[in-house]
Amino acid sequence: MKFCAIPLVLALSLASGSALAHGEPPQAVHGGLVQEAQELWLELVVKDTDVTVYILDEMRKPVPAAQVSGTATVLVGGKSYKVALSPAGANSVQGKLPVAATGQVVATVSLKVGGKAASARFTNKA
Repeated sequence: MKFCAIPLVLALSLASGSALAHGEPPQAVHGGLVQEAQELWLELVVKDTDVTVYILDEMRKPVPAAQVSGTATVLVGGKSYKVALSPAGANSVQGKLPVAATGQVVATVSLKVGGKAASARFTNKA
């Protein structure tokens, strides 16, 4: 019985360490909403018609925007808009809404980062 307990304890300690690898979300440096997305941290900023997503890796280092493409689906006034995102800064992608966003923001961001898919859902309580 002792032989079974040792591997179990070892497996549980390794699993809990990897589950805590990301820790607390990074601060929203740009005033947006932060979510984890498949080993990345995404910060969504929606201001007027601009939709910007800042990308950090799991070590909280900026991911070069040249490696990123994707879309954001943003709900504005009960209507859904799909926005293409393209590189806009060192570690950000950006697109434009056809109308200004006001009030509550609900969005889903779907990205390809270095060939890997990442997605996150964002909701603010305006």
